[in-house]
Amino acid sequence: MPSEQEDAGKLILDIYDTAIDPGHWPDILDRVARYIGARGAFIFELQPLDATMSIQAPYFSTNYKPELVHDYLTRHHAQEAADQEVFARLSRQADHIELIGDTELAPSEEVLLARPNVQEMLRNGLRYRAGGLLNKDQINHDRFALQFAPWQGPFDADRATRAAQLLPHIAKALNVARPTTQLSMLNNSLLTALDQLVVGICVLDAKGSVVLKNREFERQLESANAFRITPSGRLIARSETAAGALAPLLESASHHGQYGARPRKEAVIVPTQSPDHFLCVEVVPLNKVEEFGARALGGHIIYSLDTANSYRISADVLKNLFALTSTETSILELMSEGMTNGQISDRRSTAVETVNSQVKSVLSKLGAANRTQAIRMATNMSASFVREA
Repeated sequence: MPSEQEDAGKLILDIYDTAIDPGHWPDILDRVARYIGARGAFIFELQPLDATMSIQAPYFSTNYKPELVHDYLTRHHAQEAADQEVFARLSRQADHIELIGDTELAPSEEVLLARPNVQEMLRNGLRYRAGGLLNKDQINHDRFALQFAPWQGPFDADRATRAAQLLPHIAKALNVARPTTQLSMLNNSLLTALDQLVVGICVLDAKGSVVLKNREFERQLESANAFRITPSGRLIARSETAAGALAPLLESASHHGQYGARPRKEAVIVPTQSPDHFLCVEVVPLNKVEEFGARALGGHIIYSLDTANSYRISADVLKNLFALTSTETSILELMSEGMTNGQISDRRSTAVETVNSQVKSVLSKLGAANRTQAIRMATNMSASFVREA
């Protein structure tokens, strides 16, 4: 049966601590598995390899040995890829996150149990599993899987309910923390390297006071005029509408994870002093940072992307993902360089009305509500957030 010992609220707060230290993921996945009542959990992704897709597992529970995971994925690559395609297809509907049980992988239990990959799982004490998408904008990233021992039984309604409490927060933590995750791969001390990011980072304590901000956030404070710091040190949005939208996110972790596998929809669009550019601001709880000492912070970390900046996106990746035309791909690249529709019109020697129509087509294909959200998606999916040396 699922564990009754773990407090879901505490676990959710600790999930968000991975935003500043992804090294916490193995321990978090241990606790997630125990809470749901599983033997273990994986976060993995599919990466192109020649004409096929390679399954990579950057994070998994500590009870799995890395060498065994690698060998298993190498030996059973074709069957695992086929199984993951089933999990993805069946879990892709709507915004919410839904895990699919392994009963959908074969026409009968007898056929499933006869498969070599399942036979190997059985030899390693695993029988049942479930999987699904945590990121429905980019389905090859942030996939999730649970495994169950024979005595634990299959994925059922009770486990699905428990998983639903946690998975939106896991999805948001992974998605929002893409910049700091990139940075952590290059630096031992993440906090001392935050100035290398092209996205603004601001850490707040439990009272909303600024504990730390990187160079890009400081630049935004001066040039965008979207936030101010009070004499007591609190960070305040100048726009009442933006302040109202941020307030629930700064109040309680229960207000996070409202958009399931599309956490980008939770971003707050904050106006700047330029009528053509906005900040795309995302907030996650930050309970504890080891580099700040043992005490609990009980605060938040803010990620702020300025659409006036120029970002290097991987145009070909986005073109293939969203079936963009060559013209639409070029338009998206220019949007990501911080250009307004008028500036794009001048650059391409095209009527503004034509550019307006092309931008609308790009937004439609990306499923973005506005150009700020489109730029956020494009950068999060394909850009490097680390400044070139």
